[in-house]
Amino acid sequence: MSSGNDYPHSHSRNSDEVDDEVQFQDTNHEDERVVDPPDTNVLVELGAEDFPTYFLERDGRLFPSNESSPYPLPIDTPEQERANVQHGILHRLIGANYIGPVREILALEPGRQKLVVDLCTGTGKWVIDMAREFPHVQFRGLDIVPIATRYPPPNVRFEIHDVNTPLRWADNSVDFIHARSISMAVRDYPVVLREVARVLRPGGLFFSGEWGRYAAFHSVFGLDPAIRAPASFHFYEALTNALRNCRGIEPIAQFIPGFLSTSGLFTQIFGQHFAMPIGPWHDDPQYKSIGKAFRAAHRRYADSVSSLLTEAGEDAGQIVAEYVDELRRVPGLVSLYHTVHARKPLG
Repeated sequence: MSSGNDYPHSHSRNSDEVDDEVQFQDTNHEDERVVDPPDTNVLVELGAEDFPTYFLERDGRLFPSNESSPYPLPIDTPEQERANVQHGILHRLIGANYIGPVREILALEPGRQKLVVDLCTGTGKWVIDMAREFPHVQFRGLDIVPIATRYPPPNVRFEIHDVNTPLRWADNSVDFIHARSISMAVRDYPVVLREVARVLRPGGLFFSGEWGRYAAFHSVFGLDPAIRAPASFHFYEALTNALRNCRGIEPIAQFIPGFLSTSGLFTQIFGQHFAMPIGPWHDDPQYKSIGKAFRAAHRRYADSVSSLLTEAGEDAGQIVAEYVDELRRVPGLVSLYHTVHARKPLG
């Protein structure tokens, strides 16, 4: 996202905690507002003059200015484009924008408005696609910066919110909470899960989708990435150490089902993972196309983490260059997308 006139123009914020809660509203639909389930906050409009305060330029990239958030990646145009491409690739890989009993959860019930909350919504692509698929459902996308579209569907609002802080909704009031790629913004995932469980309705659904931050080959290759893809192995090793030492963030993608189970707050926990090809090495034309697009997204991702690697004292230029070159040369590499969905008990 660029600065100046590219900032969206119609948003809202919490009158008590302006920097923690902002609602992005489409002014073309002011007469179609729907009241959320009960909460303890009042949302007010965010003016255009406030938008620059949410961004900080550093090393030629635009970053969130929220110093309380550990999120390390830029949020400018190249990174937004990467996120949007990745959203589309995931849809092609999985075949839908959701996994689990979402249709059941969001089925129309006369007399009751259903609500979905998307944590760390980013550009809001998932929210908008889902809102069009489920027009009878209200969707709220939360993020620390206002980078989502200024013209959402009438059943969508975007709000400023730090995922490490309490949600504004009352107990037992949200039907579905979606959390995709939030791990770089979260300091203590079990704390987030407790807040999710608080606001979910009995029987409500939680979904997590996280990329494994480690090098991997597709299982049919049976290769050790430390030996056969050393640049990829070193890239993720350096990234993991940088996130741990500079932001206090640990790799958690594989451990979220365990967090859900040990919390005692969820039931019907179902985890799985999907192998996303990196590069056009697959024989199947569909996966070949997906892999080519995903490799391009990975190049953007490597550029986006360069600043963090440099902050950690690494030779970011060399690490990234060797990693990107290896993605081009070595077939069989994949990223593993770990998913899990669970429900809040009815009792």
